[in-house]
Amino acid sequence: MIVPVILCGGAGTRLWPVSRESLPKPFMKLADDESLLMKTYARGLRAVDTLGERAGAVLTVTNRDYYFLCKDELALIGASVPGTFLLEPFGRNTAPAIALAAHRVAELHGPEAVLLILPADHLIEDDAAFAGAVGRAISAAREGYLVTFGISPTAPETGFGYIELGEPIGEGVTGATRFVEKPTREVAETYLASGRYCWNAGMFCFTAGSLLAELALHAPDVAAAAKTCWEGTVGREGATVELSSALFSLLPDISIDYALMERSRRVAVVSGSFGWNDIGSWTAVRETVPADAQGNCAVGEAVFVDARNTFVMSRDRLVAAVGTEHLMIIDTPDALLIAPPDRAQDVKQVVSRLKQLGHEAYKIHRTVVRPWGTYTVLEEGP
Repeated sequence: MIVPVILCGGAGTRLWPVSRESLPKPFMKLADDESLLMKTYARGLRAVDTLGERAGAVLTVTNRDYYFLCKDELALIGASVPGTFLLEPFGRNTAPAIALAAHRVAELHGPEAVLLILPADHLIEDDAAFAGAVGRAISAAREGYLVTFGISPTAPETGFGYIELGEPIGEGVTGATRFVEKPTREVAETYLASGRYCWNAGMFCFTAGSLLAELALHAPDVAAAAKTCWEGTVGREGATVELSSALFSLLPDISIDYALMERSRRVAVVSGSFGWNDIGSWTAVRETVPADAQGNCAVGEAVFVDARNTFVMSRDRLVAAVGTEHLMIIDTPDALLIAPPDRAQDVKQVVSRLKQLGHEAYKIHRTVVRPWGTYTVLEEGP
């Protein structure tokens, strides 16, 4: 049994003003009007189907505030069965989310069931190549390895983590020597030149039993708290499981990389190139949109006059760019972002500043999603 597990959360602060706490990056619509969550759900099922494996119901781990929004999004792509849900009361990073997903899958399908962990904020263009990588990962997972997916680097990118590749384990599978956090450009250039490093894609594959056993060995605090939280949660036999706030709060706030992948000796890497894009900034979004001869591109309605290398995103009104060069213009009904592409990573500082000022624009849009629908603020004043 292969169970795709979607991690749907994260604030996506570098994609403000479209991505906000109340409507984060996984729900952001791309140029084709599909959200990253929609694409991830469909991709996971396609990969398992392509391999001829038996797929369990997709498990989406998300904040309970996003539950109805998730169901609505999946209904839009015709998911007759939107799968099952594990609802967190608040964010606690990826290690708790994955540990609890493993408990859920082990209880339903047994410890030999394979989890395919897919964050809902990635874009992958080559489905066939991705399915091939998943097939290699599943084989290694069934041998007891904790598999992480690596991306063959094409540039000295400083916004990604890196994995140093070790000795071959099997066909298309290597060991992992070490994990490296986001390096300086000089260090990234040496990694690229060496050919021994890949980008850390943040996608994983392992059996439920292997994950829980390695977690108990290398991160016993996470393992114990996750076990207590799962066993103390009521109604966990249902399709939608809401975790106990009191028990969930005991879990450490830590990523799966820090908690386990950097410590375990059972880590394997399946690396390749399948058109992966983590949609981590507006420059990454821009790469998904075709450009004209002058390098201009737009999502929504835009007019370019004597403009070059200008990216516009505006779904609500026409934007005219006159004489602009090397700019990103992101327009929403209540906030406008203008920045050069080389400052895309600094957009998160806007969110920090808005929080300091107590301005709601860091958190909510003019249109707010609720379980019963939406409401839109047309005008505010004293």
